[in-house]
Amino acid sequence: MRIRYIVMSAMFIAIIFIAIRSLSVPNGFGGVIHFGDSLIFIAAVLLPFPYGLFVAALGPGLFNLSLVPVWFPFTIVIKPVMALCFTNKGDRILEPVRNRAAPFIAGGINTVLYFIANMILFGGWAAGVAALPGLIIQGAGSILFFFIIAAALDRFEVKKMFR
Repeated sequence: MRIRYIVMSAMFIAIIFIAIRSLSVPNGFGGVIHFGDSLIFIAAVLLPFPYGLFVAALGPGLFNLSLVPVWFPFTIVIKPVMALCFTNKGDRILEPVRNRAAPFIAGGINTVLYFIANMILFGGWAAGVAALPGLIIQGAGSILFFFIIAAALDRFEVKKMFR
């Protein structure tokens, strides 16, 4: 099973990298909406604990390293913290109540921690406040995409393949 989880983790890392790189849409407020966070959430539900965190760090981390390296150290910390909100318990992605609440909590974590990252990188409160609308829209998009993807995967009982 360990080899299987390593392979699935590598696939999720690649898919998240590609999703962020290829499917990002500017949200008009200095941020982007992309499928990357939604796929991090899916990986955190499908893979056991350490693998989900590894995927959450490396998928978007490698994207940032390749395009905007200044965000890399923040991303490899923030995204795994978001993944901690989810559980891989249960037979369906949306079955445990925790996984229905988790995207909202993870979106809040993303907003708060990237708010702080913006303050650190760009010099104070004004930078953090300026980033808030884009962060909130990005989080809302990630939540919506997660529920759409999770419902589709649950319909085909995909979670059973990860047992």
